[in-house]
Amino acid sequence: MKLNMNKIKIATPCIVFALTTLTLATSALGQTSMPTSNTAVESASPVGHSVTIDRIRARDKIIVGSEQKFPNMNIKDPATGRNEGFMADLARALAKHMLGDESKVEWRAVDDDTRLPDVVNGNSDMVIDTTGISAERAKVVDFSDEIFRSGSGLLVKRGSPIKSVNDIHKGTRVIYCKANPDIKHLKAKIPDATYIEFESSKDAFAALKAGKGDVFTQVVTHLLRSASQDSDFVVVSRFTNKSYNIIIKKDDPVLRGYLNDFLKSMRASGEYDRLYRKWFAAYGGNAVDLAHSPTM
Repeated sequence: MKLNMNKIKIATPCIVFALTTLTLATSALGQTSMPTSNTAVESASPVGHSVTIDRIRARDKIIVGSEQKFPNMNIKDPATGRNEGFMADLARALAKHMLGDESKVEWRAVDDDTRLPDVVNGNSDMVIDTTGISAERAKVVDFSDEIFRSGSGLLVKRGSPIKSVNDIHKGTRVIYCKANPDIKHLKAKIPDATYIEFESSKDAFAALKAGKGDVFTQVVTHLLRSASQDSDFVVVSRFTNKSYNIIIKKDDPVLRGYLNDFLKSMRASGEYDRLYRKWFAAYGGNAVDLAHSPTM
């Protein structure tokens, strides 16, 4: 994403160096746990004042930015008009936690170019989407703790002997997308495999279904979407890690603390795991649980 700094108006620029770690791991994608409370709850820490929290409570609604185009993450059901997916449910859980009613969420469409300016200029209270931390982004916005562990993984036909990168050998036909930089890890580990490049996930998945490859590697959110479209295919592992986080305004430690307390309570209660299983378990999501991923 190329960030247009001219779109963003900030009172006090400051640079925060954020560390984004891509750790190799081989057998998993699930998560850890998160909570919906039955009543509106005040965050215990840190003590202070948040303009954004005050604004949310005054209007009695959270405005959440999201691209709303990713099945299983957040997409509007044309039949019901309701946003459905893991991120959508997470936002509703936050509304229940903060305002006592999960329906008090207003969705605002954003994309790669507008999601950061939208938060900085106050059009959205936060962005809950497939967005990770980077040093460039951290110059203008802040982030919650992790809400989803992504990274690159493997998609195969059900019954395939390939369960992890350790099952890829000389002659294994590996389908991948040109834009995914993680392919370099596989090529370094298994240089004798046969690598077949495609421009898009759609074309790559079509090739896998047509039998033109043995395994498709891509970011797991794309692989889960593909698996949700054809039950003959399943995600079997993840071999890199990438964190997705809630985007908020800079210099609001009270809001950041509130969100992090909320996420901790979701995990402690088991609600986070329930939502994760609801949206991803059927497509191999439990196979990519970070807690059970050995190093590649």
